[in-house]
Amino acid sequence: MQSQPTPNSPSIRESILLGVFTLFCFFAFTYNLSEIPPYHADENFYVTSTRNMVDSDDYITPIYHEKKRFAKPILFYWLVAASYKTFGINLFSARLVSTFFGALCIPLAYIIARRLFDLKTAIISALLLPGCYLHFQISRWAITDMALNFFILSAFYFFIRGFQGESNRATAYYLAYICMGVGFMIKGPPAIIIPTLVISCYILISRNWKELSQLRLGSGVLVLAIIILPWFTAMLVIHGNEFKNHILGAEIRDRIIHDTSFSLYYFLVIIRYYLPWSFFFIAALAVKFGTISTKPISLSLNDGYFLFLKEKLKSWHSKVIKKDNLAFLFSALWIILPLALFTLFRIEHSRYMLPVSTPIVMITAQFFSQLIDSPTGFQGRAFNVAFYLTLIFYLLTTTLTAMGLLFLAPHFPVPIELTTLLLLNLFGLVALFMFYKLKKYFSMVIALSILQIVFLATLSGNTLSYFNRYPMKLFSDKILSDPQNNKHIGIYQLGSHRARIGVMTGLPAIHLKNPTELKLFIKSKNIAYIIMRETEWGENFYNLPVTTQAIETGWKKIRMTKLMFQSLLMYGLASQLDEYSESYILLKKTDAM
Repeated sequence: MQSQPTPNSPSIRESILLGVFTLFCFFAFTYNLSEIPPYHADENFYVTSTRNMVDSDDYITPIYHEKKRFAKPILFYWLVAASYKTFGINLFSARLVSTFFGALCIPLAYIIARRLFDLKTAIISALLLPGCYLHFQISRWAITDMALNFFILSAFYFFIRGFQGESNRATAYYLAYICMGVGFMIKGPPAIIIPTLVISCYILISRNWKELSQLRLGSGVLVLAIIILPWFTAMLVIHGNEFKNHILGAEIRDRIIHDTSFSLYYFLVIIRYYLPWSFFFIAALAVKFGTISTKPISLSLNDGYFLFLKEKLKSWHSKVIKKDNLAFLFSALWIILPLALFTLFRIEHSRYMLPVSTPIVMITAQFFSQLIDSPTGFQGRAFNVAFYLTLIFYLLTTTLTAMGLLFLAPHFPVPIELTTLLLLNLFGLVALFMFYKLKKYFSMVIALSILQIVFLATLSGNTLSYFNRYPMKLFSDKILSDPQNNKHIGIYQLGSHRARIGVMTGLPAIHLKNPTELKLFIKSKNIAYIIMRETEWGENFYNLPVTTQAIETGWKKIRMTKLMFQSLLMYGLASQLDEYSESYILLKKTDAM
C-alpha cells in the first residue's frame, strides 16, 4: 500500500515542526471562535442540551427544550460538558471540542500520508488539510462531525498499520475497532460503515484474501459491543419503547425512506467546499488517470462490446493494483464509497463529506510532490490551469471584500483586524505569484497553505460577522450578563434568529408566532426575554409589562435584483440604508408580572 518505503516514525525535527504548525492552525481555528457567523443550526442542540446536563447533573439523558433528545449517542455531550466544566459555559467552550479534534486531524493526516505515500506527500497533506473550507469551518462548530472524523481517521490509521505487516498487528486492529466504537458513540453508524466499506472494497479489488483472515473480525465485533451497548442498554432500561421507537424510526427508517430525489449534490460539495484545492485535485485526477489509462485493445467487432469492456477492465485492474498505485487506489476508494453511500441515501448535508477531506488532500499532495520532483517542475498544463484559477479565486474574493468595506465603512466601524487580515491576504497573493515565477515550488505550496488558512480565518472570524450585521450577538451578551437563573427567550416572528440566539446563549429560545403566544410567554414564571422588530413593538406591544434592554440593527431579508444592485453601485448605501436594514429590540419582563 506504500509507493515508497520510508521510516514510519517522524524525526524529532519533523515532530517539532508539525507540532508548531498544528498549534498555528489551532489558533487559526479559534480566532474569534465565539462569533456567530457562519454557524450551524444543529449547534443549538448540543450547546443547550449540554448546558442542561451540567445544570441538572443528569449525564445520561440529553434534554433539549424540556424534551428528551435521543438523536445522537452520548459521548459528544460528555466532551462538551467537560469543556464547560473546564472553561466555563459559553459558546467558545462548546466549539472548542471540535477545534481540538480539527487540529489533531492535521498530524493524523500527516502520519497516514507518510505510511501510504512518502515524506514529502505527508508534509504537503498536513499543509493542505486545514485550508479545506469544510475542515476549517466544521472545526469551528459545536457539532459531532469533527470528533467523528478524527476517530474515523484514527481507525484508518490503525488498519493501515495492520496492513503493512509490522509487529503487533493484532494490537493495531484492536485499536482500529476501539476507534470505530468511540466514533459510533459520538455520532453513530458512519463511524463503522465508512471504514468497513473502504477496507472491504480494497481487499476485494486488490484480492488480498490473506489479510481478511488477519482482521480478527469476531474479536472486533466484541470490542464494538463492549463500547456501544452499555449506554444503549441503559437508555432502553430507563426510557423503554420511547427510546427504541426513536432509534428504529427517526434514526433508521426516516434516513432510508424519504422523498428526496437523487442528485449530484455531493460531487458539487467536493468542488465548492474544497476551493481552491479542488482545482488541483481535479488536475491530479486528470494526470493520474492518464498515467494508468490502458492501451487500445485489439478486438474485432464480432467479439462484442461486453467482451471489449471486460478486457478493458482487466487491463485497468492489472495496472491499478500495481504496488505504485495501491496508495492511490486506497485513497480513491476512501473518497468514492462515502460519496456513493450518501448519494444513495439521498441525505444532503455537506458535512457528510468531511471524512473524505484527508484522501482528497493526499491525492492533491502527491500531485504537488511529483511536480516538485519532476525536471520540468510545475509547468504542466493541468497545474497551470489550476494555478491561475486559484489566483482568480483569491483576486475575486479579495476584491469583493474590499468593495464591501467601501460600502459599509461610512456606516459601521471597520474592525482593525479585518483591515489587517485583508492586507495580509493581498501580500500572500503577491508572494504566491512570485514563488511561482521564481520556481520556488515548495515555498509556493507553503505560501498557498498559509494564504488559505489566513483567508479562512478572516472569513469566519471577521468578514462574515462584519457583513452580516447579526444583532443577536449584542442581545446574547446582554442576556448572559444577567446573573439570574431560569432565563427563557422568546423570538417573536423572527424564526430564523431562534437557532442563532440559542447557539450563543445555550438557553431555551422559543419561536412565538402570534400575539397570544407572546402574552402567554410573558405570563410564565420564568425570567423572560423577548426579541422582536422595533416597529412591531412600537405599533402593537408598547403597553406590555416589559423594559427595553438593547436595540440593534440588522439586514432585512430581501431578494437582490439587478436593478437594486445597479442602484447600489451608482448611489451607494447611504440613501438606501433604511430600505435594506431594520432595527430589533431586546425586552425583559418586569418584576410586576
